[in-house]
Amino acid sequence: MAMNTDSFESFGVGFQNNVIQGLLTDREFFEKSFETLKDDYFTGDAHKTVWTEVRKLFNKYNTPPTYETLKVEISSLPDNQLKADTIEVLLDIETKVNRQEIEYAKDKSLEFCKNQSMKQAILASVDLLKEGKYEEIQSVIEQSLKINTEQDLGQNYFDSFESRRKVHTRNTIPTGFPLLDEEDILDGGLGSGELGVVMAPTGGGKSFFLVNLGYGALAAGKNVIHYSMELSETHVGNRYDSRITGIPTKELRRRMVEAENELARFNGGQLMIKEYPPKVATINTIKFHVGRLLSNGFDPDLIIIDYGDLMKSRRGYEQKRFELESVFEDLRAMSMELKLPIWTATQSNRDGFNDEIITIDKVGEAINKAHVVDFFGTFSQRKFHVGKNRMGSANINFNIEMKPECAHIELNDDQSSGFSTSDKLNSLLGGGSDSRSKIGNLYKSYKDGE
Repeated sequence: MAMNTDSFESFGVGFQNNVIQGLLTDREFFEKSFETLKDDYFTGDAHKTVWTEVRKLFNKYNTPPTYETLKVEISSLPDNQLKADTIEVLLDIETKVNRQEIEYAKDKSLEFCKNQSMKQAILASVDLLKEGKYEEIQSVIEQSLKINTEQDLGQNYFDSFESRRKVHTRNTIPTGFPLLDEEDILDGGLGSGELGVVMAPTGGGKSFFLVNLGYGALAAGKNVIHYSMELSETHVGNRYDSRITGIPTKELRRRMVEAENELARFNGGQLMIKEYPPKVATINTIKFHVGRLLSNGFDPDLIIIDYGDLMKSRRGYEQKRFELESVFEDLRAMSMELKLPIWTATQSNRDGFNDEIITIDKVGEAINKAHVVDFFGTFSQRKFHVGKNRMGSANINFNIEMKPECAHIELNDDQSSGFSTSDKLNSLLGGGSDSRSKIGNLYKSYKDGE
């Protein structure tokens, strides 16, 4: 008769006794096993019953039960034979202690559970393969590899005060826009593991803005990867040429020697530009490419994706909004996994096309895209609006000065519609460092007719 490889049968009854003893005496082992150790891994009804009762009592009292508590619970079982067999197993476990064998059983059972998790993931992937859902296969496999790996207890707040004073917790990459990099807004730029999004209508300058963010990082000596799902690598490269040299794009060919000299004098970081067709690249496509760059010696400090709406979700959804939400969730997760800041863009809906100041509620297709990001800025008709900002102030407006022929964008204090940072208005608003925010809110109230 063939041995059951999906259970502890090949390890024997003594091994299973040691596993249960480890569960009842080692809280760390119990926590690692709780979600992954299945009843069916035990071969006898008595062992299955013990583990079932242990989990039931833990769910009720939030602590592993003692032997005495287990005996009381098992004594109330209606099946007399099962009750007797289970009590016998429990007494055997309680009285026979071999520390070395218990440690061996804990290690082997964890290994077995992880292998079973991988096996189930592979079996599930067969159906996904038949359906052509290749990206979901990797997601399933990745999840199976992550079980029971988190052992970090977190930061003890009061004990870590001194270390927080010594170490700057955010490793930021400057945007190149001084007003955005101010302490009260981005405090130096976008940080590792953070996702920043800029929004504009169709043809509103999203790609130009992302190039300027890339330039800001390059000028600070940082390495940048710029992914484009809309423009060719050459087209994006030409925009960087103009931004760095100040030479209009249409004049680059005629002024090639001058441009080459300017580029040679540019003392900045390195730039890699990679294009993908729209709706072809998934988050895995990006991760694999970053991995290849790392293996070839290119160590990025910032990732730019132009733009998130044109990426393909790893999962299939009937509604476009769910697909877009999934993409932005994946981007946020990737920024945390790679410990790199990511800038991307999104498109506003039709309601925002003619607005002088586009607010965050004008997000196209899926408003939940804005929920996962750390910074959300919008621009239209020469106005940049900070709509969401986990690092500092929000609801602030800036003027935009754009020179598209040179791919050059600047942000200046908002001086429009009589709402400025003049001394008179500051006095009316009570002054202070949050005057710009008050101005933005006052203007919004005026615009909405409130």
